[in-house]
Amino acid sequence: MKTACFFGVLLGLAAAPVRAQPSSAPPGAYRSAAAYLRRQPQPAGTNAFFPDKRGQLVVEVPRGPSTEKLRVAPDSAWGYVTGKGRAYRLYRGAEYRLEHPDTLCVYSSNTTVVGGDRQGTTAGRLYYFSRGLTGLVFPLTTHYLREAYAAGNPAFAAALAQLPFHQSLADYDRKTGLYRVTALYRAAAGTP
Repeated sequence: MKTACFFGVLLGLAAAPVRAQPSSAPPGAYRSAAAYLRRQPQPAGTNAFFPDKRGQLVVEVPRGPSTEKLRVAPDSAWGYVTGKGRAYRLYRGAEYRLEHPDTLCVYSSNTTVVGGDRQGTTAGRLYYFSRGLTGLVFPLTTHYLREAYAAGNPAFAAALAQLPFHQSLADYDRKTGLYRVTALYRAAAGTP
């Protein structure tokens, strides 16, 4: 009886949302999502950025009166946190700013498009998502969300189908601290 209760508690913990805040982790390089959740950068520093002129992740570490720059290969790191507390995930050679870490993670990326129909330059912010902190990263669209969650969360897929065309999944509600997509996900899962 005690064993069944213990495993029930473990299963409940595994299904619980990740609730870590992007600014809660100290600056540095994170080798895995688990290290990010434990707030254990390796190496830790006062700032981190990507890419440098060699395409490496750089962590600035104070050494007495000076600062040493330690370089980390981007394919050996899950991501990094800057000195300003912003978390970034490195995925397939690109960096994605972690906007909302949870069971459904929301990322953003600045983009610049040159050319196109009007032969101009357009800059903007694109949004992405992943299932957890280690899932594949996809564009934040109802099409990709329904494909990713149709089998595991049909209530969420149905809620996405009911979303009016003009509403953005990336709209942010300052009162709740959630994006529209995460609010829909939590409502479908029955989580506050």
